[in-house]
Amino acid sequence: MTVFAFSGLGFLPVGMLSALLMIWFWIIDGSGGDWATACIVMVPVSLVFGLINLMVAVVVNHVDVPGGDYGVWTSRHRSAGTPVQAYSPHFLAAAGLFLAGWTVQWVHGLVAVAGYAALTAAYYGIPELLRRPAKANTAEQRKEFAGARGWAFEDRLPDLAGRWVSGPLPRLATSGAELLNSTAPVKLRGCFAVMAGTHRGVPFTVADAFEPVSFAPFRAWQKVHVTVCAVHLDTALPSLRMVLRRRGSGRGSRRSPLTVEVDTLRPDFAQAVVTQEVSEAMLAARVTEWSIQGRDALLVLRESPDAAGDGSTGDAPADYDLDAVRAVERLATVVSRLPSGIDQWADGILPGLPLAHREAHQGSA
Repeated sequence: MTVFAFSGLGFLPVGMLSALLMIWFWIIDGSGGDWATACIVMVPVSLVFGLINLMVAVVVNHVDVPGGDYGVWTSRHRSAGTPVQAYSPHFLAAAGLFLAGWTVQWVHGLVAVAGYAALTAAYYGIPELLRRPAKANTAEQRKEFAGARGWAFEDRLPDLAGRWVSGPLPRLATSGAELLNSTAPVKLRGCFAVMAGTHRGVPFTVADAFEPVSFAPFRAWQKVHVTVCAVHLDTALPSLRMVLRRRGSGRGSRRSPLTVEVDTLRPDFAQAVVTQEVSEAMLAARVTEWSIQGRDALLVLRESPDAAGDGSTGDAPADYDLDAVRAVERLATVVSRLPSGIDQWADGILPGLPLAHREAHQGSA
């Protein structure tokens, strides 16, 4: 079985982390066992190594988007399934550990450990504090929107964390290398401003979350605000993601041929679902990407709640909640075009609906 798997320059971060330990022991040996001095010397060394790792990642794993003025991270160069840029926090952690080791000579060991724990908590906690105003504002507006229509609302719904997955579906590993290079699914944890009801006879749920940027080096800080629009099915189906993508980019991209990309662990199910009728429904409804996860059909709005527009009319401010409802309508149009006999693909027990305990109070628009 493969013990260590990497692609491209994926060996680099692991090699650099190993080099840090070798340099630390070399300094200790050269200073007559003065490990405290070795620790303080290793703090800047660790930071420099981390900067080098990130600079290499910018060169090999960061590409410009054709026709756009921004770039995206990729995972072409990976180590044990982790892209090289995502190892940058490891070097920060190493610098923190060395600093904690150096402070042990001045303070009690428990105090040093507590200080390191505080820095770690700050790394994850500060961005959450910075996002609180956006969460509160979104929740306040959506609560008013849902209340005016008789729909259910909750500030937070932790149960959604285990229900919805963002990004590529988890792969089945058939070898040690595939197991080490498989990327864990991204859970949409911390869903907030959850609204649920029945719109034009279709049960739905809308929730917001902060989704980590794909393959970003500092995932705790690099997150985007997304809105998840779910249409609930009468049958739990195998997971599937369907994407319509045009080849090429630029001014002539609209004339480029369309390709259908499907991400699933059940190719037989995909063959039944991916039909010309479904593809045409996606084009008509302006849905370029959607997924089936159990009994939920999902459409994720990233950056702007409506990819086709910002929801504004003239000088009026954008109504993102109304855009989410429109996204539910578009997604329901696509779902209505699923082939008949889909029940034969029933996969597991049918889970309940989010906010089901308040379903009796839900209205329809």
